[in-house]
Amino acid sequence: MSFRLSATLSGHEDDVKCLIAPSDDIIVSGSRDSTIRIWYRSSPESAAFNSSTINHKSSKFVNSLAYFDDGVEQLIVSGGNDNLINMTTLGSTIDVNEPQYCFVGHTANVCALDSRDSQVLSGSWDATAKVWSKTGDVLYDLKAHVGSVWSVKFLPERDAFLTCGADKTIKVWNKSKVVDSFVAHEDVVRDLLVLPNGDFVSCSNDGTIKIWDGHSHKLKQRLIGHDSFVYSLCLLPNGDIVSSGEDRSVRVWRDGKCIQVIAIPAVSVWKVISLPNGDIVVGSSDSQVRIFTRDPKRAAAKDEIEKFQNSIENSSISENLFGKINKEDLPGDEALSIPGLAEGQTKMIKNDLGTVEIYQWISKKWSKIGEINDSSSSDRKQIYQGKPYDYVFDVDIEDGKPPLKLPFNVADNPYEAADNFLAQNNLPYSYLQEIVNFILTNARGVTLDEAKGSDVPAPAPTSRGNGILPQQEYLAFNKQDVAKMVAGFRKLNAEQNVDYQHDPSDLEALISREDFDGLSQLASQIIQTWQNGAKLVGFDILRSVISRIRPFENLFPLIQQGLADENPKIEMMALRILANVFSAKWGEQTFMDTGVFDVIFTPKLMKDLREEGEKKGKKLLSITVATVILNYAVLINKFQSIGLYEKAIEVCDEYVPVLLDNEESSYRVLVGIGTLNCVKKRDGLKELAESITGVYSTERFRKVMNEVE
Repeated sequence: MSFRLSATLSGHEDDVKCLIAPSDDIIVSGSRDSTIRIWYRSSPESAAFNSSTINHKSSKFVNSLAYFDDGVEQLIVSGGNDNLINMTTLGSTIDVNEPQYCFVGHTANVCALDSRDSQVLSGSWDATAKVWSKTGDVLYDLKAHVGSVWSVKFLPERDAFLTCGADKTIKVWNKSKVVDSFVAHEDVVRDLLVLPNGDFVSCSNDGTIKIWDGHSHKLKQRLIGHDSFVYSLCLLPNGDIVSSGEDRSVRVWRDGKCIQVIAIPAVSVWKVISLPNGDIVVGSSDSQVRIFTRDPKRAAAKDEIEKFQNSIENSSISENLFGKINKEDLPGDEALSIPGLAEGQTKMIKNDLGTVEIYQWISKKWSKIGEINDSSSSDRKQIYQGKPYDYVFDVDIEDGKPPLKLPFNVADNPYEAADNFLAQNNLPYSYLQEIVNFILTNARGVTLDEAKGSDVPAPAPTSRGNGILPQQEYLAFNKQDVAKMVAGFRKLNAEQNVDYQHDPSDLEALISREDFDGLSQLASQIIQTWQNGAKLVGFDILRSVISRIRPFENLFPLIQQGLADENPKIEMMALRILANVFSAKWGEQTFMDTGVFDVIFTPKLMKDLREEGEKKGKKLLSITVATVILNYAVLINKFQSIGLYEKAIEVCDEYVPVLLDNEESSYRVLVGIGTLNCVKKRDGLKELAESITGVYSTERFRKVMNEVE
């Protein structure tokens, strides 16, 4: 018997992100509309549910739910973008202002919850999972993931837990210790399901579902069928596995094969759970909660099923989900007489009106699941700020504020588009991967070259209490002597070939208007056209504005030109530009590639540092190199990047001896070493730090050394 619609529960005003079911007759849902709603079955034998009551209203999105039952109290556990975990009774209503319990400890969105006996397990975008007592004490703080922890589960053994996250790994814990960790998927791992026999299941943004041996943690089976991200998993009483995802579908799996696809008239099918009676409940981006059943007694009325089917057939699906479609090559409806090869297979046809329809092989017949909308084709582009775009997305960043516009063309690099969006809207860089995923999901004609940064993890939090380590802020060379810069520009401008001269007032005018893009263009022209020594002015201008602009096309070739320049002042200024890039909204992405180390730390740089050390006077190059090393340490600590960590250790080993000629450069690199030591203690780091404090023993050096020890 196949699943068919049982009921549609309408009441939420935004995406339904999470669901729990304390019993066959009670469903609890959480939504981006910030409410938790409870739905009660109208009678034990009925398929219908009464209108919902609002159990709790949060200040932000509600993204996770769990059911708590310690034998004394039965509570709804909820988490979301307010970083809190709230516990409310089933009988609570919106008139009750305060939850019964509130746990404070996470520093970002609480996106995953589980509960067993008197404990609650939570996962967060802050890269941690936590085990809580009923009274809100943190029993175990699970810190090892790099990036968001997307799912958390209690394992059958006492004090054993399972987590997964944005770093593509699954981790097995005993108390707060990782006992096993392995890369499970090629993309973010979104959900986990523990099976009765101890095995467990995972699903991922890579579109796959995997079953793992509960003891050896070896892969047992891979389930392939979803066309996009897989968000949620649940288990039916008969042992079938159910999944949902970004491909508008719920899928039922048995013995490794998809036995049924349930089409949903919504792009994102965020959550699927099972009821004790074997029904399944689905929450999706169209704000609806839907129940599906195999029991004919609980099936919806015929007209309700027809209404649901019509909503699927009339769904409008972007052409870019499938890439460019050549309508002339598509068959007509005669193609529907050919049986499908597998459950969930899709087929496109062109109807008599020329409209492209998409069908899916469901329960041994072709069912229409929508029509292709080609509104993003080149002859129907949307105009935004005077320019044509394939897409102009509305992006909700904050509750209560209007969505921001994100323009995008299919030919654009998603990371560059996301960078521009964040820079223009003054948003934190930590949103980058989420914006990129949004673009890839909603403009599926776009493909991503992973070499361009698709593997950047979400940043992990750091903490230093009242100490110095780890350093958490990037250092920058921001000092700007405008009068001196303008005077130098005027003097050197007059000495250039007339074809490359600028209006003497150009620089001053751009500075007075705070036209940072204009200043970067002027700097680029100076670097490319002026005589060698005079180029220093261009690099200095670029240094002063780099953190306030978006990266332009030839920015990094210009910086590389400066690094290779024989003039040590130009080399130093190019390095200062890089030091300041760390502080730019788009800057961290630049340094996540370990290959950038080899561009910066070259034999030429080592030679120039040694030559500077032999001379008297200020060690400007030495201080600049030490600052770049320190900023790398801050980045590595923030993102807990072990690959970058290893490269940074190599650089420190090589460069510390040539940086000891200057006290300031020695101090900065000491703080960098101390910060790296906070990421991962390693033999030799302490000795390296001691080699610095053996030369400089003032109080500030001693304070850092005390924390290293």
